[in-house]
Amino acid sequence: MSDPQGATARATARFPDGETPQMAQLAAQLHGLLHSEGLAHLVLYDGDTAKVVLDASVAPSTGEFALSPESVSHERTGRQLYYILEELEPDFTALRTGALIRTVLRVPTGAVLYYLVEPGFHLYGATAAMDRLDELDARMAECVNGLRLPARYSPLNYGSWFNDEPWSGQPAALPGTPAPDAVPSPDASLPAGPYVAENRPAAAAPAPGVEDALRSVLDVQGLHYIAYHQSPTTAWGYDIFDHPGLGDFFRVQTPDRRRSRYGRMGQLLPGVTQRMNLSLRAILQGELLQVVLDVEQGAVYFHALPGRRFLMGVTLDQSRVTEADQRIARLGSELAEG
Repeated sequence: MSDPQGATARATARFPDGETPQMAQLAAQLHGLLHSEGLAHLVLYDGDTAKVVLDASVAPSTGEFALSPESVSHERTGRQLYYILEELEPDFTALRTGALIRTVLRVPTGAVLYYLVEPGFHLYGATAAMDRLDELDARMAECVNGLRLPARYSPLNYGSWFNDEPWSGQPAALPGTPAPDAVPSPDASLPAGPYVAENRPAAAAPAPGVEDALRSVLDVQGLHYIAYHQSPTTAWGYDIFDHPGLGDFFRVQTPDRRRSRYGRMGQLLPGVTQRMNLSLRAILQGELLQVVLDVEQGAVYFHALPGRRFLMGVTLDQSRVTEADQRIARLGSELAEG
């Protein structure tokens, strides 16, 4: 008896570059994510080439390679996103924080999720279900790790969704070998305040209360760097890179080098997000509110504010990616209302 889910996947999947047994198998695995009220559009890419396109709104058709206009728009958006993110790779290489494994783009009407599956392969997903975004993000992370393991790639902690779950595929300890100690959390017993370093313009001051709000959001177990960009040339930056609890993150890079690189990235982000906005207009309405650039070690965040202002945040701790995302979102809401 044929598998109903696999049959449906074959009927709704499109293979623009030609169908192979491997791509058909991947399409069947991805189909479990596809739902018109969730992740309605999925595209699997090899570099900038779409290998599988799935669209929950397209009924089965006799045109094996036919793509709906909406599917074409999503396929094009994912390809443009690939080009944009490739330009950021040298910055992450210089920071030595590992590969960019997950990107989240949020606008008022929806979101795009873009995951590294394995080197050269990415999975693009789009949704309008903003009230379920965290759930869909976690499901996509679980699915992508499910694609990695058969190819003998280790699972990745995308979005820090798996902090409380044992990862599958973990090798068994050798006989007589003591169990490894758990990775210690950064020392939160020391307050962050005395270790805050600042980089502020000499001849300008932000609105009252902004500096205090920026300082207060820093936490060893959350955000480690925050910058408030009032204009392309005026920014206030604060970090706790010198905190003793973060010493393990600076065995190679120095705090000063990280500050310099993140400062440069803050100057690049307006141009990057402007190009992302142009790419997203074909599929979602509204300008970008938030961008998450999730790397193997931590994440970089962009949060738009009224008047072309924006926040840039950084966590160095992969286990705190979601917590840091929530912190900068709360700060953004506070500053937008102020």
